[in-house]
Amino acid sequence: MDEYHRQQSHEVGEYLRLKSLLDDSGHQMLPESKKQLEAQMRALEEQWAAYQRRTLRVTVRVRLDNGFVLDEDPEEAFASA
Repeated sequence: MDEYHRQQSHEVGEYLRLKSLLDDSGHQMLPESKKQLEAQMRALEEQWAAYQRRTLRVTVRVRLDNGFVLDEDPEEAFASA
């Protein structure tokens, strides 16, 4: 496990999980379920913001057309367009 993952608290991991769920399925959710998910994310935003300020490493998340996701890959692994 690298330093990047060791710095993640449970709250940060949960924020990322909820964000991914919202990004992937939010458009299909019932309005009340979506509101509840967004409220859970808002409750974790302070921890997420603090984590972002601490994190020195830049990573990239790429979602390809076939649904394959490259997540938390180092910035230097990609060429800028």
